[in-house]
Amino acid sequence: MAGVRGDLAPTGQGTYGFTYPQLFSGGRFDNGIPNTTITGFASFNGPSASLLSPTTDIAASDNFTLIHGKHSMKMGVVNIRNRKDQNGRSGYTGNLSFSTGGNPRTTGNAFADALLGNFRTYNEADNDPIGFFRFNQVEGYWTDSWKATSKLSLEFGARYYHYSPTYTQQNNMANFDPRFYDPTQAVTIIPSSGTIDPTKGGNRFNGLVRAGNGIPADQLGRVSISAAALAAVPTGAPRGFYRAANKIGPRFGFAYAPFNDSKTSIRGGFGMFYDKVEGNLIFSQVNVPPFISQPQFENGNIANPSGGAASALAPFGGISAIDPNLGISYSMNFSLGVQRELPRGFFVEATYVGNQGRHLIRQPDLNAAPFAALAANAALPAAQRVSVNALRPYKGFTAINFRLSDANSNYNALQLYAAKRKGDLELTAGYTWSHALTDTSGNGDGLDVGEDPFNRHYSYGPASFDRRHIFVATYDYHLPFLRNKKGVVGALLAGWEASGITRFQSGPYFTVTGSTSIGTRRADYLGGPVLLATPGPDGWINPAAFATAPDGRRGTAGVGMVKGPNLQTWDFSLRKQFRMTERFRMRFQADMFNAFNRANFRGPGTVVTNLGFGTIGTTGPPRNIQFGLKLDF
Repeated sequence: MAGVRGDLAPTGQGTYGFTYPQLFSGGRFDNGIPNTTITGFASFNGPSASLLSPTTDIAASDNFTLIHGKHSMKMGVVNIRNRKDQNGRSGYTGNLSFSTGGNPRTTGNAFADALLGNFRTYNEADNDPIGFFRFNQVEGYWTDSWKATSKLSLEFGARYYHYSPTYTQQNNMANFDPRFYDPTQAVTIIPSSGTIDPTKGGNRFNGLVRAGNGIPADQLGRVSISAAALAAVPTGAPRGFYRAANKIGPRFGFAYAPFNDSKTSIRGGFGMFYDKVEGNLIFSQVNVPPFISQPQFENGNIANPSGGAASALAPFGGISAIDPNLGISYSMNFSLGVQRELPRGFFVEATYVGNQGRHLIRQPDLNAAPFAALAANAALPAAQRVSVNALRPYKGFTAINFRLSDANSNYNALQLYAAKRKGDLELTAGYTWSHALTDTSGNGDGLDVGEDPFNRHYSYGPASFDRRHIFVATYDYHLPFLRNKKGVVGALLAGWEASGITRFQSGPYFTVTGSTSIGTRRADYLGGPVLLATPGPDGWINPAAFATAPDGRRGTAGVGMVKGPNLQTWDFSLRKQFRMTERFRMRFQADMFNAFNRANFRGPGTVVTNLGFGTIGTTGPPRNIQFGLKLDF
């Protein structure tokens, strides 16, 4: 590719045989190559996504224990200060695209265009912002273990949490807050293209708000942005975009021995556990305008990127945002079980375990076009349809991935456990019969961006990690044969140990979707069996049970209607330690994973409009055999 830039680091653009004049300077690897895509060929990326994140945790804690009569009381406190200096990983070394479509400079071959430097599009971030992230966290606890009677023990306690949001010292973050969006100041979207009409005015930063009260005077040198750009977005949001929280989580537990033999115990407990909002929610906010700008040019040459035509003014794309009323997630855990010690070293346990999650975080698209508008648009003749950007409620933005803390979950399980702890043969076996239901399986879960992202109940169903039945057995056998044999035979054949893990697990649950003129969304369930009579890799889902939903309404198929294939694995290990001398010992180990090479099928195709609907194309894990020698001296 042609180029004119000269002052390159040894690992920069010159390493790959081309140079070019970047639009801006700055960033950790300022001379790095751009992220490049060439139609018909594999893409390659430069170093702009490299993470810089030195982290320091400073913690001070103290604990105190008081034993008085039948009470054992403990209390303590911990104070944490976290410091993380992390870059935004913007595209500051540039993003190049070579394609023949819409490029008047093309040779007709995208690779030849790349050799000549004739790009289709080029864009570059004006800086790689660094956030000097900080947060404080204080926790304290008190607990009292009380031996109420010879048969009954009680434990009471509570934990105090003070969670402050993560912020940056420079306040160089911005957030989209619907309360700051003024429809009268909205930009005008060109219906046919979805771009902004600059002749109609409007505030392109409408709805954005900066953290805190502006950049502190002693932090100005850490922020690469002009005062004029800053003035376009008002200040006033909390420094971390949501408020600090103080929470108390109570705990209670008991153990009761109903008989006098001390071999049976009834145990139960309840506890509330809070979870600090993770930093990953806030780190990307340094990449939200006005703290970053990314101009784009079309149909130019890499020797002079800005010589290409400036792209039409487009809405801000794919920004993250945080609900100013974000709450702290918590879970309520409870259990009740019976334990019994049996003869010959056996132990058995049966327990009910429950969990309820509240204020769980999800990330729907706040700016999703209303379903009714999408349906009405799709009903128009093709020539009259408008861009989706023209249908979005907040003009000037595409997706606004909005962190909300309104999701719930519940888990209920019967857990059975048995163990043999004595003798040459040691065993454990555990069986769980459980059900996990939720309206979002995790932060950023795919259901959040469905056709009805703000109707959590429409997305309620089995969690993506729900496995209804799980059985796991472990076994370890110290082979007794030739244990007392001496000499070479004893050295080689005595003292072997064999162990293994066996796992049987029911399959995950999948949701059937279909591609429509308004996007891929929930399919219709037509009735009848969901699975085929004899499901297999060539056909798992009954194709007669599902169909694409019409554009005028939502699909009727529920979340997680399709149960996927079961999992079964047998893992074995054989090992022995050889004493070579008093100083040297050698350990031999052979391991087999999925020893019988069972084909554990993965999930079936769940898009009803695809040719592979209902079929399974992947398996795993395969059988794996490994040998190892370890020398100790």
